[in-house]
Amino acid sequence: MSASCEGGFSLLALSQPALLEVFASLTEMRDSIALSLASKELWELGAASRRRALCCAACHHAVVPDAAAAFSSDTYREAPHLGLPDGDSHAFDAEHAELRIRGAGGPGHEVRVQHVQCGGCGLHLGVRLVQLGSLRAGAAAACIRHWRELQVLGACFLARRYLRLRAPDGREELLGRPLPPSARALYRCTAARSSLRRPGECGAALFEQRDVLSRQHCWDAGGGPERALYINGFRPGAVVERNERQESLCQGEMRVADVHCTACAARIGWRFCRDLTPALDNCNQVGRFGVVRSSIEKDEHAGT
Repeated sequence: MSASCEGGFSLLALSQPALLEVFASLTEMRDSIALSLASKELWELGAASRRRALCCAACHHAVVPDAAAAFSSDTYREAPHLGLPDGDSHAFDAEHAELRIRGAGGPGHEVRVQHVQCGGCGLHLGVRLVQLGSLRAGAAAACIRHWRELQVLGACFLARRYLRLRAPDGREELLGRPLPPSARALYRCTAARSSLRRPGECGAALFEQRDVLSRQHCWDAGGGPERALYINGFRPGAVVERNERQESLCQGEMRVADVHCTACAARIGWRFCRDLTPALDNCNQVGRFGVVRSSIEKDEHAGT
């Protein structure tokens, strides 16, 4: 890639202030990275334009403080796609991230992984590959045909939907794209089953559209089983938890707690508190929430 435009015009022929204006006009980090990679001089000039932190969507902890360096790495660009139960993922070197890594599969497993958690709130974010057959992370390649496998061993694969890109001014992006207004649509409490207010009289802001992870859940919040949303988290202070207990769920034994709207006390859903399965098959759900459909209504016009 060269630092030139159509017709052979070189960007490096521009003055430094003019180049800084070019970088300032770029609204997406991927464009800043692409331009910066054209030359060493442009990489240095584009530092401010590229500055983003890759944050946990639930607590905003900077999981990857220098996102541009991570997105420019060979691991990110060349690692093969890894489909996780959590959805599409990004590959990063562990050295770029501030994470908690724990719990590997048994030595008899053909593929061994470790669970990767946010260094702030402890929520599951993805996996780290530590073994593929006889190959282990950090080992030297005994044969050239193992080069590709060793490239991904030791890499952290983080689920896209658990992450946010955050600029120094607090502006958030969806991993390289400006946040669409629809992502900020609010879900409000309907006061269904509230002891303090009549149905439709609460309206407390609970969470945003971008917090929704799945719509294929079912739960009983006091009115019988009904469809529910599985979400990354609620707004700070929007809910309180009560009645933690052990439940036999479709996915196995877990400890769960009821979730109530802080404003009207209505029971609106649940929180997964602890995975009790021997192999921790449900660790990706721990700390996340569900909310029943009757307790929420979508406000398309609200955005903050």
